[in-house]
Amino acid sequence: MDPYLGHTAAQVIKHLNLSTNIEGGYFRQTFEDPDKVPGSNRSLSNLMYYLLRGGDGYSRWQRVDATEVWHYYAGAPLVMVMVQNLENGSSNTMISVLGPDLFSKPEQLPQIVIPKGVWKKAISVGKHWTLVGTTVRGGVVLVRFLELAR
Repeated sequence: MDPYLGHTAAQVIKHLNLSTNIEGGYFRQTFEDPDKVPGSNRSLSNLMYYLLRGGDGYSRWQRVDATEVWHYYAGAPLVMVMVQNLENGSSNTMISVLGPDLFSKPEQLPQIVIPKGVWKKAISVGKHWTLVGTTVRGGVVLVRFLELAR
C-alpha cells in the first residue's frame, strides 16, 4: 500500500509548494542546470515535480523539443499516451504506465523516456492523485499545445 494515499492532493500541493501548470496539473521546477547548451542560453537539463489529481487528472496534449524522462514518485499509477508523427497522418501510438507495481499487467514502470517532439498526454488513474518527476535534457521549452477532445 502506498503511504502517500493517506494524504490529499491539496496537502501534497501545499507541502511541495506546487503551482498550477498551463498543461494541466501542478508543478515546481526543482533544478535548473547552470551549464548551458553550447551556443544558447538554454540549460543542459532541468528537473520538475508534476502532480495530477485523480478522477479528472490529465494533461493537455503537448510536446517539447527535448528528450524527457518521467519518474514515478507516489500515488496512483499514471498512463502516458504518446503519439509520433501526428502531423503527417501515419501516426504511431504508444501507451506506458508509470507506477509502483512492477509485476502488474500491464506492467507499471518506475520511469519512461519520451523522445523529443513526441505528442503526449498524461492521465492519473483512479480517484486519488499521482506525483511524478520529469527530467528534461536541454531544458524545457514548450513547442506547442494541441487541445483535443478530452
